[in-house]
Amino acid sequence: MIRYKVLLVVLLIFDCCKAQDLSTFEYAKEGLFNPSPSVILVAAHRGMHVNYPENSIPAIQDAIDHHIDIVEIDVQITKDGIPILMHDQTIDRMTTGTGKIRKLTYAEICEFNLVDNQGNETPFSVPSLAEVLMLSKDKILLDLDLKLNTRNLKKVLDVIKEQEAVNSVVFYESRHHVMRKINKYLPSAMRMTKVSMNRRAIKRAMLDVDPDIVHLGNSERDRNPALIKKVQQYYKKPVFANALGKLDKAAEQNPDTLEYFLNKGINIIQTDRPDIVLEYLIARERHLRF
Repeated sequence: MIRYKVLLVVLLIFDCCKAQDLSTFEYAKEGLFNPSPSVILVAAHRGMHVNYPENSIPAIQDAIDHHIDIVEIDVQITKDGIPILMHDQTIDRMTTGTGKIRKLTYAEICEFNLVDNQGNETPFSVPSLAEVLMLSKDKILLDLDLKLNTRNLKKVLDVIKEQEAVNSVVFYESRHHVMRKINKYLPSAMRMTKVSMNRRAIKRAMLDVDPDIVHLGNSERDRNPALIKKVQQYYKKPVFANALGKLDKAAEQNPDTLEYFLNKGINIIQTDRPDIVLEYLIARERHLRF
């Protein structure tokens, strides 16, 4: 009996050391391919944009430096067919310039600087997707929120191929026909789609596109623990949920409000405060400290 206990302790120490040898990137990939209730991943919404402009190179670098698992970024296409990072259809809110992205060339957009959350000009410019992939591949997972017409999809896929970064991206797309196109061109790429949490909708999504990750809606109905468990146990898929808005604000005042996600059985939390969420998960032993 004593020998058995000693062996068990040795195995636990070995497993712990093996986990500590993982990079942040490998840890995140393991958490997606082999989801476990003991590990919750963190996705930084538009990067770490408390101190830097959203969807910017420094916001992504800050996420890498903080050992965040995933960075969500928004991808659009310029007039001359260059995939760039920008949430809005215009550059008005986030830069010192104005105009619709689809009517501006990338060179024209780069004449302007990004602004921060308070509207103050920064020295940073709008990054291309190629720049971001060069910075982040094999360091952090990129959740690509595609805000573009289907006819421009191949331009994004081509850039990912050119940068040899298929291993580092997750495509988020609610349109099933777009998901099928992604799977055709980049069959090894991870895909995430939003699913209404009822059994019929879940089954339809699995048969139609078989996503690697299920994105939950923001309503309590869409976060039904019984259906979440079905997705995880029957379909073997991790589930992704937003803390954006009220939940993020509440966590700033009291991180214990994040217990909500643990009780629901969520695998990935997307947040505007990834620093707070990550520290909470580490303290609750739901994430390694790197």
